[in-house]
Amino acid sequence: MKKTYLIISAILLSIFINFSVYAETPNLLDGVIDKYFKGKVLTKSEDITFDVAKRALDGTQVPFKFTANKKYKNISVVVEGNPHQLPGIGSLALTMHPKVAPFTFETHIRMEQDSYVDVIAEDENGKFFYNQVAIRSAGGCSAGVTYDADAVLKEVGKMKILNTDNRASIFIKHPQHNGFQANLSNYTGLYILPEWHLNSVSVTDDEKEIWSAEFGGGSTAENPFFIFDTQKIKGDLKVVAVDNQGKQYVGKKSLIN
Repeated sequence: MKKTYLIISAILLSIFINFSVYAETPNLLDGVIDKYFKGKVLTKSEDITFDVAKRALDGTQVPFKFTANKKYKNISVVVEGNPHQLPGIGSLALTMHPKVAPFTFETHIRMEQDSYVDVIAEDENGKFFYNQVAIRSAGGCSAGVTYDADAVLKEVGKMKILNTDNRASIFIKHPQHNGFQANLSNYTGLYILPEWHLNSVSVTDDEKEIWSAEFGGGSTAENPFFIFDTQKIKGDLKVVAVDNQGKQYVGKKSLIN
């Protein structure tokens, strides 16, 4: 009886170990470096911290928030498991240029599968640092969408701009198509919606830039928002967004509003 119990325990332990191995999220950082940071040496830094849920229910809208406590001139967010139109590992969501430290940033990203999300930062001396977090979610990049072109065109580019003394929130209406989504509204047969996403966003305070970013594809969620720390806001905020079709959208917030 004791021998049988030991055998069953060993089998169950083996199953559990195998399941854990297969369930573990693969770390593809080397592939990300080869694609986006070739030839650079990245040092892991606990200076970059995350405030995220380990599992997201909706892969099309995954909350993502991090803080960088040191000053960096460039910070990139890469989703390792997302598809991308360019060959190689990972999809660059965005590269931003913070003006303050500490710097906290918040947005929603798409996730096609369980994946590490990398935050890779470059300091003023050209040295690169990173940290990463594993998040479980699925279907956020290739899931079909019900697409009403007329409704999208009517709303695209509309913005809402909010701020406190040292923090700004930018909301932009944009579909952020990544080139992998099927149009479920095409009743003559499914077809893939072409890439249509933001290329850049710049935020100025009385014509002085306080935050900007460039985007690598559709890994930022539909109708994106960006919440970030900045210097003390003194005047009128202006947001200029440009997408990959060359369309420019402008939003303004005056102190008197």
